[in-house]
Amino acid sequence: MTNFATHLSEGLKSLALTSLFCLVIAFATHTIWLSPLWEHILISFGYGYSAIVIAYLLQWSSRQWTKRQISVISIGSSMALGTANAYYWLSKYEKFSNFSQMKPVIILGFIFLAACFLYFYTYKQKLLTQKELERAKRIQAEQEKALLFSQLKQLQSQIEPHFLFNTLANINALIDSDAKNAKLMLGKLTELLRERLKQSRQHNSTLEGELELVDAYLAIQKIRLGERLKYEIINHCSENFNIPPLLVQPLVENAVQHGIEPSSTGGWIRVEASEAKEQVTIKVLDDGIGFGYADAHPGQGIGLENIRQRLNTLFGSNALMSLKKSLTGGVVAQVTILRTSLESLEVKMDAN
Repeated sequence: MTNFATHLSEGLKSLALTSLFCLVIAFATHTIWLSPLWEHILISFGYGYSAIVIAYLLQWSSRQWTKRQISVISIGSSMALGTANAYYWLSKYEKFSNFSQMKPVIILGFIFLAACFLYFYTYKQKLLTQKELERAKRIQAEQEKALLFSQLKQLQSQIEPHFLFNTLANINALIDSDAKNAKLMLGKLTELLRERLKQSRQHNSTLEGELELVDAYLAIQKIRLGERLKYEIINHCSENFNIPPLLVQPLVENAVQHGIEPSSTGGWIRVEASEAKEQVTIKVLDDGIGFGYADAHPGQGIGLENIRQRLNTLFGSNALMSLKKSLTGGVVAQVTILRTSLESLEVKMDAN
């Protein structure tokens, strides 16, 4: 149906351009031969319309004609039909009473038809070039999109084992010293993995879903650290935005491992999600020991580096992750993404 509409549109456009050419030729010949204008119009349209009708009949026929064959047959046939039509209207004049006197009309008709076919050939070539360019751009966009999601899946697969192995190590450490809490932590981990498995079947997550996963993760760490860990999760956003999966948890995990856990007194972690007119911000704050315990290049662990890569791949300059020292002595990890990018995230993912 779409191809038919395209061909119909192109046909109507060609008909309109041919009519314009015919009118121009009719007015031009009228200035040379002072016969009624309507006769010049009929003669000019006889050449032009016979050419375009024959060309389209050949295109729609069952035989596959080449463009050169269509042009030659159309010009030859339209010359014959157009000249016969012209002789019908001009034969009543003494100047054209004999068919041999039609030579100027035939020459002018041939020049007119050749100019028309040259124009339409150039026009068609331009259309074909544009279509090929659009097709090439579409293929390139699809390839880039496939590469994008391949990279995202690879990055996400690196994050999930990173968290899982750490949690299993925590459970293993508790088995001998506190079997009850080890069992409780294993139950929490099962709930967490069940939710992650459900989300893995989707291309993206939601802000509320990610905060629920963070809550489950912190509950697991709370079992292990006891009173040394306090936490709260605050969501000030009025919308449940789509966000990439496992965007918040590595920030929280980093706060636990490098801020709270090495501190002799422990500390607190606060996760805040807020929205402004143009952007959405997710903060993970802690009052741990800060960068003093971190590596020489803080924030370059696999989890945080993956967040940077995923944000850059998905949003480019429309998203930013930063780590800085907190006024409380700990660290503030912050992710900021433009609202428009989050609103279009589901469309991007579904397109894959």
